[in-house]
Amino acid sequence: MTKTGYDAYKQTHKNGLKGRALEGESFMKAVQLLKQAQKFDGNRRLLMEALDYTRKLWTIVQADLKEPNHHLSEDIRTNLLSLSLYVDRTCYDVAKKPHPQKLQGLIDVNYQIASGLLGTG
Repeated sequence: MTKTGYDAYKQTHKNGLKGRALEGESFMKAVQLLKQAQKFDGNRRLLMEALDYTRKLWTIVQADLKEPNHHLSEDIRTNLLSLSLYVDRTCYDVAKKPHPQKLQGLIDVNYQIASGLLGTG
């Protein structure tokens, strides 16, 4: 049975991670899936699973950032929302026509966000 991005996110949560660690690990999961799709170039199923998880993760981010009482400053929220639009657009472009540089861009963005959340960047 194939897990959806949301199922993987819930599983990570069930394993006891909370807050920034949970968020960081969710972005690292996106990185891992995207790298796996990159490694097995031409495997459409792996690519679509990676893109689906990434889109769902960023949809959660978008919804969270739009909450009126969100703890981040308006500037940071605006920048993250702009980044989420880039991720949405790039996921769509890569699904339509796979491109190694665009896929690497998605990997880099998710890795940078994960590193910031996990304090490794």
